[in-house]
Amino acid sequence: MKDILISSIRIKKELITLSVCFLIGFAANVGAIIFYKSTSVELVTSLPYVLVFVFVIYFIWSFLRIIKWLVFKKKK
Repeated sequence: MKDILISSIRIKKELITLSVCFLIGFAANVGAIIFYKSTSVELVTSLPYVLVFVFVIYFIWSFLRIIKWLVFKKKK
């Protein structure tokens, strides 16, 4: 069986991408808390929803990257 190697550069890029997705989700949560004038406890209690939102954003971003890769792969 062939081993799959993932470079440290690729791992760092993916962690940075996931971190940016988390910042977007967290900022959206803070914005919703400010907009609806909720308590600051919502930052902690809605964290599971933020994490789900983060992974949705990450999978959408990954899907778009796969489509881009397939389009440019066919052109070459």
